[in-house]
Amino acid sequence: MKIVGGKWSNWSGGVVCKPKQIVAPKNEVGLAAAVRTAEGTVRVPGSGHSFTPICESDGTIVDLAAFTGFKKVDGEKQTGTFAAATPLWAVGPALHVKGFGLKNMGDIDRQTLAGVVNTGTHGTGPTLGNFSSEVAGFRLVQATGEVIDCSPDAHEEIFRAGRTSLGMLGVMTEIAMNVRPAYKLVEKNFLLSPKEVFSQLDTLIASNRHFEFFWFPYADNCICKSLNETDREAPAPRSTEAMYQRGEEHGSDARTFELINEVLPYAPFLLKPAHRMFSRFMPGPDRVRWSHELFPSPRTTRFNEMEYAVPVEKGPDCIREIAQTIRKKRINTGFPIEYRTVAADDVWLSPFYQRASATIAVHQYHRVDTAELFGACEAIFRRYEGRPHWGKRHTRTAQDVAAVYPKFDQFRSVRRALDPKGKFLNSHLRAIFG
Repeated sequence: MKIVGGKWSNWSGGVVCKPKQIVAPKNEVGLAAAVRTAEGTVRVPGSGHSFTPICESDGTIVDLAAFTGFKKVDGEKQTGTFAAATPLWAVGPALHVKGFGLKNMGDIDRQTLAGVVNTGTHGTGPTLGNFSSEVAGFRLVQATGEVIDCSPDAHEEIFRAGRTSLGMLGVMTEIAMNVRPAYKLVEKNFLLSPKEVFSQLDTLIASNRHFEFFWFPYADNCICKSLNETDREAPAPRSTEAMYQRGEEHGSDARTFELINEVLPYAPFLLKPAHRMFSRFMPGPDRVRWSHELFPSPRTTRFNEMEYAVPVEKGPDCIREIAQTIRKKRINTGFPIEYRTVAADDVWLSPFYQRASATIAVHQYHRVDTAELFGACEAIFRRYEGRPHWGKRHTRTAQDVAAVYPKFDQFRSVRRALDPKGKFLNSHLRAIFG
């Protein structure tokens, strides 16, 4: 959490607010009291890795720094329980010591567990769901200060609504995740032309546990990445401290990438050579590591992001139209388009509710205006029945959201019952869910 001079800002610096108070309770009793007596809107930013203003508040911001750490593993049920604000870089090593691992992860591990659950954050893999779909239960402090445990067998409706709830139902203090025995992955990186990617895409997705590709729209090749389980020997796993340091290291490649992104807005003639250079040199070597070490990659260059989930069968046409539009309009961006797949789930506000999806993400350097790129892409996403990632930029209204989220009204009903005065709604959320 970044707080300077009483102001809170998110990771990219694109969202800034000045709350009346910032509270840092030391335990659940203190948290319940703070929520119950808080003035104005209550929001819990975690690590601030959301690009939308879901965490801003002119009332109370809650710092859950005390709510971190491993709680327990249930070997019979295959679940691992953590304090909700545990950062992802600490989750993997803690589970590994017990012989377990998460089934999937995204490509960043700087967020908190509650953050990725509440926003429906995901990795890639046609048989694998997002973080929310693997929640086995959670503990929730409600607006009244009452604490409840939610699971498929207790407060089932709140459980179904709460696994992706943007913090609108209350404050999570503990989360139990479905886990599996620890496993190793082999990572392969390779280049294919866009024509080759789309002619082979179904096979690439079906034949790999995880597949994704990155397309610099002005380049001639796509960077492809696969991850598959392996029995090959792997180096000893990194410690928790080493996982943290790895994610904060700003290496020479990152510095070069950042420098070029600083220059591109003033030198658009460099777009094509820069994209071609990135696509040639960014693929890394093949390697074998434990799963929690290979899923995330360091992301030290700051950016803002928009991502939508579209029906999986419409993904190829959607990303092709986005790349074509970027080139046609000569939109200036130093980042690739990212393409992943995610399995359907039963989480009410999940972008993948009852729909296997392809996710398409576009990024813009944090110092660059996002309006042109994100506006052009969002217009395309809308035509492809896109559902926005809740933690990433979008301009969807309540009417828009209701049209693509079948359980929208049911979620709002549960939200009103738990928080009738809207204590957890800031202006951004109130406009959609109030």
